[in-house]
This record gives sequence, C-alpha cells and structure tokens, in this order.
Amino acid sequence: MIKNERVLQMNEELKKEKIEITEKKKDGSVYRKVENTKHKTGITLKKFIFLVFAFILIIGLIIGFRWRILYNIQENYDKISLKDNWHYYSDSDSTIMNVYRKGTVWKMNTKQKNGEGNLTFWRDTSTKEAYVFYENPIKKYTIDKGGMISDLQTTSLDTNDEKIRLFMAAEPMIWIGTSKYDGIDCYTIKSEGHEEYIDKETGLLLAIFQNNKQIRSIEYDFGEVTEEDVAKPDLSQYEYME
Repeated sequence: MIKNERVLQMNEELKKEKIEITEKKKDGSVYRKVENTKHKTGITLKKFIFLVFAFILIIGLIIGFRWRILYNIQENYDKISLKDNWHYYSDSDSTIMNVYRKGTVWKMNTKQKNGEGNLTFWRDTSTKEAYVFYENPIKKYTIDKGGMISDLQTTSLDTNDEKIRLFMAAEPMIWIGTSKYDGIDCYTIKSEGHEEYIDKETGLLLAIFQNNKQIRSIEYDFGEVTEEDVAKPDLSQYEYME
C-alpha cells in the first residue's frame, strides 16, 4: 500500500515537470508532444542580447572614465604652463636638476650624482641668445644651437594627442585612476611596473616609481623666481669652445 502511494506521488511530480502540447493533424488524428521543463537549460536570445549590451556599456563607461582623467591632466597642464614665473627641483636616481623661468629667460642646471657632469643651460627667447656652460673639469661654454630646456613636467605619455589618449584609455594593460602622493590628490598611471603620479589640480608630474621603487620626485614653486635666479653666467669666467 505504501509502495503504491509512493508511485502515485512520483507520477504527480512528473506531471508538474512536464507540459503537454497537442496538435490536430489534417487526418483528424492528434499529435501529442511532452516537454520536460524542469531540466531545460540555456538562455533566451533576449537575455543574451541584454548581457552583451550590459557588458559593452560597462566597458564604455570604464574607457570614458579613464579618457576623462587623461583629458583633465592635459587641460590642467595647459593652464599652468601659461605661467611665466616658476621654478622646479627634480631629484632622480642619477641627476639633480633645477629649472627656472622668468618671463622670456630660462635657466637649467643639471648635476650628475656621480660627479661626472655639471651643466648649465641658459636662453632668452626674446633675444635668441642660448648658451651651454660646462662647469667641470674645465669651465667652458658654447653657443646652444637647438637644445631644449625642460619645461614644466607632466606625464611622460603624450596626453596632448587625442588618438593616443583614446588608445591609452582603452588599453587594458595600462591602469589609470586616482590616489594620493605625499598627501596630494593625484591621478595615477601605471604600466608594467612603471608608475607616475600627477597632481590633480595642476596636471604636473610629482613622482615616478619603477618596480615599487621611487626613482624621481619633483617640487614646484610659482611667482618666486628673481632676476638673480635666471642671470646669465659671466662669459669672461668661461673658455669658449666651438
């Protein structure tokens, strides 16, 4: 008796899992089709399209967010670069550099930490004068025929090019986000162990890390450069060289 009740219960459960479809044929006979819905697998076309659309939307939002950061870096840098009175001090693993600008006059001094080099670059864009001064081992100078003095520092990547900006935003191997450096709100760009921290407010490069080791730091000040800071070295104290 118990066995019969168990069989009846199983039959009822099977009925709940199945849908019976009947179709009447032309000859009057009835075609019966039973589908088991409980174990039916897969997703519908609508669900698949929705998932694809959601995936594309998320990727698009991520790329848009990263592109906006790169755009902000360049926009803020373009604004700060209009200033014509500034100084920055750069300390890297091999070189110490001081760069000054006051109006049309630029001056840059670089010192190698190993003591092998000490150079001063000076130019006045209004008079077209430009010189390179060698401080050691013998004080010499020459006319600079095209060398460039470093400008205010931004990321080493070319964020000014729209195509490169879009490529960087879509490149999964480049991490672009926000963080802090020395208490300053920054944008951060990382790729293959290389990290750059850029001041959010100015778009200026503050620090570079390589494999988690800091290899360069930069400090800036504005509006404090004097005539003495950018004075041209006394040519009579140097030997001219071709």
